[in-house]
Amino acid sequence: MSDADLAQRVYRLFGTEPLKPEQEDLYVDLEQARGDMHVADRLERRIRFAEGSPTCQVLAGHKGSGKSTELLRLKKRLEDESPQLFVVYVRAGDDIDYNDVDFPDVLIAIVRQTAAQLQQHAGITLAPGYFKKRWERLKEIGAAEINFESFGLEVGMLNLAGQIKDSPNARAEIRKALEPDTNNWISAANDVIGQAVGELAKQGKQGLVILVDELDKIVVREHVTGCKTDEQLFVNRAAQLTSFHCHVVYTMPLSLAYSHQERAIRNLYGGDVPVVPMTKIAEPPPSTKRYLPGFKRFREMIAKRLKKADAKKSEVFLDDGIRDELIALSGGQPTELMTLVREAIIAHELPIDGKSLDRARIEGQREYARQLLKEHWPIIEEVRRNADFVRTKDNDATFRELLEGRAILQYLNGGVWYGLNPVVATLEAPPTDESTP
Repeated sequence: MSDADLAQRVYRLFGTEPLKPEQEDLYVDLEQARGDMHVADRLERRIRFAEGSPTCQVLAGHKGSGKSTELLRLKKRLEDESPQLFVVYVRAGDDIDYNDVDFPDVLIAIVRQTAAQLQQHAGITLAPGYFKKRWERLKEIGAAEINFESFGLEVGMLNLAGQIKDSPNARAEIRKALEPDTNNWISAANDVIGQAVGELAKQGKQGLVILVDELDKIVVREHVTGCKTDEQLFVNRAAQLTSFHCHVVYTMPLSLAYSHQERAIRNLYGGDVPVVPMTKIAEPPPSTKRYLPGFKRFREMIAKRLKKADAKKSEVFLDDGIRDELIALSGGQPTELMTLVREAIIAHELPIDGKSLDRARIEGQREYARQLLKEHWPIIEEVRRNADFVRTKDNDATFRELLEGRAILQYLNGGVWYGLNPVVATLEAPPTDESTP
């Protein structure tokens, strides 16, 4: 076996996509090092304890913290345990543009992917129902170019989703047309959901659950209404997001869960927001001491992938210190660890050595040096000193930017605390402007 073959196998096993249920051999339980949040358990109980009444929940966490993996594990449990439920896993990114998202886009993604998965996994073909009239309305006012008459529900929504995702002009026109007709579009969606629930009951299923992933990836910026884009979708559009006649779970940006809208989010979505935090691999600042239980879990994560790649540790890492430095550089972010290993392989192949580590640090420093602004540094220095930060209306938006950009990472061991991204921790604050006397 050549070195190139080994490098390729290891590279593929360190993918950043969420683990599928059939990849159970690669799964590592991070609960203890995350703060014992048991996110999937909490989501499942709310669904099962509702006794058939629709629930709508949100799940938050840093990008790359493992939310998608937890959602897929929730999906398998709901499908396997009695009473069985049919679970649709919606990858929002397949149908929306993260830079510009609003409720109509989400509705279309949900209906399209639900129809597709019911056909694929349950043999259920949903009729367009009231959507035929909605499509005709779009055609009448020239908001959609496609003739929907001959299309079934899935294909019709696929074409509509394609226009919304790929064309900003078409997106604006379709939204403009949908806005005064929103309630009718929701009624049409609930019509097909009712069809689905009825057909699933004939197969012995007790209901429908829709898990909408990747909405946490939306770009958070100023919205034309004057609020942030995450607030526009999850707060101002909450009445629509919570209106589906089945169980729904949405992922949302962590920064919104810890914003001044926190209480509103709890009230709108039925209680405290489950959060998938970072894995604790270091003690809270100002300490820099490693947290060995977290390190052990990440070492296990690496070992399982090396075993599946049929690779020896010594073939992949120059020594254990290199491996542990990569773990430390990840900040307890599973996806970031995968990315670091991949980038190291691309930079210098195997075994990963000090040069690879230096390259990762340098690239990270360049990225954050471009991202960080002068107003970010007082917050960064406060977190560096004491792992905490006092939010106010004046600094809330700036703090959320740092969370969203993962310059600051949130942990939940022994209460909520914050740590600097290890790359950011290596940077120095820019000099302050001081006037000469």
